[in-house]
Amino acid sequence: MSGAGCFPETGMTLLLDIAPHISPVSPNTPGAELYERFQNEPDTLAIAVVDQAGAPVGLVERNAFLVLMAAQHGYALWSKRPASHMMKRDPVVADGDTTLAEFFGSVLAERPSELLHGFIVTRAGRYAGVGTALALLQASAAAASSHAETMSRLASEAGEALAAKGRFLAVMSHEIRTPLNGVLAVAEIVRRKSQQPDLAPFIDTILESGGALLRLLNDALDLSRAEAAGLGLDEAPLSAGRILEDVSGLWSAQAELKGLEIRAVYDGPADLWILADSVRLRQVLNNLVGNALKFTSQGGVDVRLAAVVEGDDVRLAGTVTDTGPGIPGDRLEAVFAPFQQTEEGMRHGGAGLGLAVCRQIVERMNGTISARPREGGAELAFEIPLRRLPAPEAEAGAPQAVEAGEAVHVLIVDDNATNRMVAQTLCEMFGCSSEAVDNGEDAVEAAASGRFDLVLMDIKMPGIDGIEATRRIRSGGGPASQAPILALTANADPSDAAFYRMCGMNGVVEKPIKPERLLAAMNAVLQVGGEGAEARAA
Repeated sequence: MSGAGCFPETGMTLLLDIAPHISPVSPNTPGAELYERFQNEPDTLAIAVVDQAGAPVGLVERNAFLVLMAAQHGYALWSKRPASHMMKRDPVVADGDTTLAEFFGSVLAERPSELLHGFIVTRAGRYAGVGTALALLQASAAAASSHAETMSRLASEAGEALAAKGRFLAVMSHEIRTPLNGVLAVAEIVRRKSQQPDLAPFIDTILESGGALLRLLNDALDLSRAEAAGLGLDEAPLSAGRILEDVSGLWSAQAELKGLEIRAVYDGPADLWILADSVRLRQVLNNLVGNALKFTSQGGVDVRLAAVVEGDDVRLAGTVTDTGPGIPGDRLEAVFAPFQQTEEGMRHGGAGLGLAVCRQIVERMNGTISARPREGGAELAFEIPLRRLPAPEAEAGAPQAVEAGEAVHVLIVDDNATNRMVAQTLCEMFGCSSEAVDNGEDAVEAAASGRFDLVLMDIKMPGIDGIEATRRIRSGGGPASQAPILALTANADPSDAAFYRMCGMNGVVEKPIKPERLLAAMNAVLQVGGEGAEARAA
């Protein structure tokens, strides 16, 4: 999409710069012709529908259209129907001379979820191009990077671009996670309840594909936080020898399906303890291993983690080596830039964010990361300086969770019907009884009755949201005001979780909900009757 990183002389990125002029269709264009267009144009995400004067009247979004055509008898039903029967009649339409900052400010405030479907750009009221959420993300990232290099001249716009991208990603996170929660949670429930082994591969595919989408979303959010200096580190004592424990286990099944082998080796003192963020370290390793497996069709992937002790300091060095096609010499540095991929990477798909996130995390830890030239594959390596800690006398045992049983009665609060159904089904699986309401006002009234042992509270709801509902429950007085409240939220930022606790919630369970994490969080707050308990499941 040429032009996504170009800037006019005015120093402002306009919508026309990021919206390619994809040939529109008329309202009478048959579905068969649209289907052929999408098949022949794999990069086209949406096609505008215009009238005889060239004014836009609708938008045909690729995914929604192909779902229609893929349904049983879908092609026979829709191929002869005109585009006017399949188009979105009220797409976002914006003038091409609108700047990115202006566009983000207006659309995110009024119709945030519409950006997932694409939008139409006009000039003098006539169709000029089609924009997409991905183009907006690429353009805002390019704007922030470009202006960072010329801060003295364009400091104001750089701040606007970065802030706009942050708002965009935060809204998209919620809008994507909410339906994704329903997809993954229902698939997990079906997997656990299904008695038909022949359905297992299909259910696994749903879970794997949804998981890939979730990782992409998390990568985009992490990249945004890092660029805004908001990527936090949660450092705690960590056994260096255990960092690799879950890497081979996490990826061994995928490697086996491809006929590959993963070899993970730790080279360092067995009793070495360090001060580090274990989640972020594992995120780097998992991104590197996942990247290596994607490009390797035969052979295997070697993961080596070496810890060198120098007094009170530790140099932690990791390398991931594969037997894939390798990285061209002139691309060794570029692979760590956002949205940058080799030609081989483009063939395998993805957005080019995983390695960019690795670099941001490693640099946040004051370390370095690089791609090294190698015959017969690729080698990615990082080195991070850490502090050595004395080994604890004895490791604390894992807390014994109190099993949620029939005595536990749960109030589920969520404005989304699918999410309520998922939460109620999971509570049933855990042996709990439950009731559900779809708004904050009813939640406050129900909680005041005192018949609930636990409240699962959505955050974003129309009217009284989850934050205000929690405040009202806590200020109501009496035993009912002390019931544990867990936030069920698609807002994944750690600062949000801290804010929810300040508002009176006992813990946070991130959407998409994983059954074992929800149960662990419920057990954590129920152990002590909810008073003073905190739980985090993300």
